[in-house]
Amino acid sequence: DLMVGDEASECRSMLEVSYPMENGIVRSWEDMLHLWDHTFGPQRLNINPPDCKVLLTEPPLNPLKNRQKIAEVMFETYKFHGIYIAIQAVLTLYAQ
Repeated sequence: DLMVGDEASECRSMLEVSYPMENGIVRSWEDMLHLWDHTFGPQRLNINPPDCKVLLTEPPLNPLKNRQKIAEVMFETYKFHGIYIAIQAVLTLYAQ
């Protein structure tokens, strides 16, 4: 079984927890897809990705292959209309 979000938090002590990202870089694509399915699906945002554009953040020095894979997944798996990937620190500066 797989649990994500609040459901997993409630049973945390009885679960084997895995984190798909390490230092802002995706390390487990399979787990990341489960997390995005949960986020975009009816449990959270309940969106139709082809009708949406998505803003994602990445750490500085994120490997190019990682960014390319994220773009591939967003376009080919979820069919988002558009994506923008920004460096986290840059967005922080805009917010101030």
